[in-house]
Amino acid sequence: MLHPRLVEHSKEVARFAPVKPAVKAGLRAALATVLPVLLSTSLNLPGGLWMSVGGFNTSFSDKGGSYGTRARSMAIAAVAGALSVLVGSLAGHHPAIAIPVTLVWVSLCSFAGVHGAAANLAGNTAASTFVISLALPAASVGAAFEESLFLLAGALWAMVLSLVLWPIRPYRPARLAIARCFRLVADYAAELERLAPGTDEAAWQALIQAQHGRIREALEDARITLVATRRGRGERGRGEKLLVLLQSADMMFMSLIALGDDLESLRMRRPGAPGTSVATSLSALSRTLQEIAHLVETEGRARQLPALDWPTPRIPPEVAPSRDTVRHALSEHLVGVLAQLREYAGTAIDTAASLPDSRPLPRERALSASPLVEPELSLWAPVKENLTLDSVVLRHALRVGLTTTVAVGITTLLRPSHGYWVTITVLTILLPYTGPTFLKALQRVLGTVVGGILAIGIASWLHDPHALMALVFVTATVCVSVISLNYGLYTVFVTLTFVLLAEVGTGDWSLAQVRIDNTLIGGALALAGSWLLWERSERERFPTQIAAALRANAALLHQVLPGHLGEARAPTPVASEARRALGLAALNAEASFQRLLSEPRRRSESLEPLMTLLAFTRRFAAAVITLASTRHPRPSEPALRAVERFTRASEQSLEDLAEALSQRRAPVPLPPFTELLGWNVPHASPDARTLALESPLLQAQLERISRQLTILHGAALRRQGSLRG
Repeated sequence: MLHPRLVEHSKEVARFAPVKPAVKAGLRAALATVLPVLLSTSLNLPGGLWMSVGGFNTSFSDKGGSYGTRARSMAIAAVAGALSVLVGSLAGHHPAIAIPVTLVWVSLCSFAGVHGAAANLAGNTAASTFVISLALPAASVGAAFEESLFLLAGALWAMVLSLVLWPIRPYRPARLAIARCFRLVADYAAELERLAPGTDEAAWQALIQAQHGRIREALEDARITLVATRRGRGERGRGEKLLVLLQSADMMFMSLIALGDDLESLRMRRPGAPGTSVATSLSALSRTLQEIAHLVETEGRARQLPALDWPTPRIPPEVAPSRDTVRHALSEHLVGVLAQLREYAGTAIDTAASLPDSRPLPRERALSASPLVEPELSLWAPVKENLTLDSVVLRHALRVGLTTTVAVGITTLLRPSHGYWVTITVLTILLPYTGPTFLKALQRVLGTVVGGILAIGIASWLHDPHALMALVFVTATVCVSVISLNYGLYTVFVTLTFVLLAEVGTGDWSLAQVRIDNTLIGGALALAGSWLLWERSERERFPTQIAAALRANAALLHQVLPGHLGEARAPTPVASEARRALGLAALNAEASFQRLLSEPRRRSESLEPLMTLLAFTRRFAAAVITLASTRHPRPSEPALRAVERFTRASEQSLEDLAEALSQRRAPVPLPPFTELLGWNVPHASPDARTLALESPLLQAQLERISRQLTILHGAALRRQGSLRG
């Protein structure tokens, strides 16, 4: 019988991401990789290998986004690769020099990740280029410079392919990213429609876990893309309209969170009402959002604009204030949220329809588009922040540097054929976290074995170099196209591509077996480095991440209560930023938990408390966002005092929970929230009773917040109990 953890890892290895193959990127990479080899072979020119490496690595560095961002990423990768060729070619002749140079150079390349994803990718490809040049040293200093220039030539060819020969439409990446946000919000509305008539709590929980983080991630991606696209343009036309559209998608997402929270609260009080009547409105909203997405994708070129003919749900007579004050207040708020969504959708339709017009927005609408603040760029600040062994980036850089140095030392002593495949395997497998490294090692080894077997089979019957080059073009296209789907599948085709390329150049038909053997050695070294060099389990990191999310919840609650009461529905910029920071903190916690699940588990500690903490951190955030989207009348002074006491108690409880998780201790008992809010208890304060009489909706929303906090507290207690056990 297979071990359950082995089954889980096997499923993860074979899991495909829900994305489409990047066929265009694959074609560009194939042209950038194969064409230099064909030209150099047919014209008997030197440097084909390095032009091919430069073309492939530079194409690989093109991860989309604005054209400016893509150009910078590819240029950084090209320059870093050329420097790596120069250093590696010169150091490769002298093993005594090569070993320390490898440690320093590879560590620096890995440490480049402190400057972001583009620098991290450039550093990784540069390190791979370095170990190849180390194994193939140049004959002289002049030859080393020539190889660097050949690599730059291949990189330049890849940049021309990506940025010049393909149509350049500066705002297209931003439009597509924003359209994706609308489509995801439309899917969320459709899911709410499905759940609106009432269902079990597990279904609502699954919806929040599946959708909230995904939509926030899409909004952040669109935000980054739009910032990069608008950088330096200084115009107030299309870029400003796209900003309004992005903010409309964000506000509609927040409103749908509030609507879902109201629906679930009503379901808890009485299943089935008024969810059925709301479902029709949500269906119409979902269709409208899909049409808005299409409008943004086509730059407003549509035969007919989306309609706003949503039915307005009516509050049933049995939900009269005299019968159930809280249900009536929740139902009124739900109807108000739907009206708010119609208003946001109308703004989005008008703005999307005007995209082809280069004129700026009308003044009243332009004022609603608060500018996206571009982060200040600093080369030294992130380096200084990460010069500590507590830094994940520094620990990873040293781990990669040392493990790669060991790999170079072994290949220098044993001199296996194509020994640089060992070091490249180490570089590609090692990740900052143990779990993803283990998963990637499985995918890399299995993919290489399958690709090697395919290469052996192909080489046994296909010997025509021209036919092989045609096949290499196909495999190079496929390998880059599928990398976002599954890394193991990418490894199958990248192995096939480079083994066949090497066989065309050398005529050695045994290289597939060499590739498999070297990958197994490199995979073993990578796993050893991950487990032996400053390993820190995600089980230790996750509490810190969830603590940060709890503190972000407290910060948002502080912005919303009590000063928000009586204000307009539109949140202040500070509250909007606090909501965004909460979304990012929750994303970090979810990513940490996913890494925890992928780690080889060595202890039987229950994961249930951690899963509950993660889930109800999102639910607490949804409850606070619902409160933030509601315009409550300014309460009287006694009711306001009750709200202030509740806010202070909740913030203190969240801070204590965060500290308890970080310090691995039990949290202190929660304050008596029922007394603070006056939930029909005889010993409630007069202020709390006033709040219950004046603002039943506010009281119900605060009750929901305290309920989520109580569940979080219980999960923290169970976690501490499992640690002791």
